[in-house]
Amino acid sequence: TLVAVVRHPAQSFRVCPEPIAHGRVMRLLATVRLPAWLLLVVVLAVRHATAVEGTGVPLRAIYVLVDPSLARVLSLWILMMVPVGLPLLYFCEGLIAHVWVALTGGASRSIGASMRACGYVLAPVLLVVGLVDIPLYLGYMPGILYLGVLGTLGLLHWGLLGVALAKTHQIGTVRGWLVALLPTLLFVAVTLARALPELAEVPGLPTIGD
Repeated sequence: TLVAVVRHPAQSFRVCPEPIAHGRVMRLLATVRLPAWLLLVVVLAVRHATAVEGTGVPLRAIYVLVDPSLARVLSLWILMMVPVGLPLLYFCEGLIAHVWVALTGGASRSIGASMRACGYVLAPVLLVVGLVDIPLYLGYMPGILYLGVLGTLGLLHWGLLGVALAKTHQIGTVRGWLVALLPTLLFVAVTLARALPELAEVPGLPTIGD
C-alpha cells in the first residue's frame, strides 16, 4: 500500500469505495507509526533507569522561551500522546481538506472520502517521522537536518495529497494541490511543534548564552 501510494498515487485513489473503511486506514497508520514509537519509549525508559545520578540535562533551544522543567514534561507528554494524536491528525486533516474542496467548487464525495485520502497519504510520511524521532529524542539530530527532513516530508505530503484529493473528488490536479496546502501546513506545524522541545538548535531561535 505504501509503495503504491508513493509511486502511483493517481491509480491508488481513482476508485474510492463507499462506505469508507476508516478502521482499515487507522490500522495502517498504527502499523507504520507505533512500532518505532514503542521502541523509542522503551529505549528512553532504559536510558532513564540506567542514568548516572547527577548527569546534566542537555541544552535545548526552547529553553530560552520555556522553563527547562516545563519543556521536559511537555516533551514527555507529547511523546506519550502519539497514539492519541494519530486519529486526531487523521480526522483534522480530512476535515480541513474536505471543507476546502467544498469551498473551491464542491465535493463530489463524502468527508469520509477526503479523510481516506489524507490517511493513506499520511502513512508514508508518518513512517519516516517515527524513524526520525529516534535520533531526535536521543539527542543525535541536528536542528538544520531535522528541518530539512521535515521540509522534504512536507513537499511529499503536499504533492501526494493534491493528487489523492483530485482523483478522489474527480477535480483538477491544480485545484487538488491548492486544497492540499492547508492540510500539509497542519501536518508540518504539528510535527515541528512536537520536535521543538528536543532540538538543541533551531535556525532563527537564539541559544542560551547568546
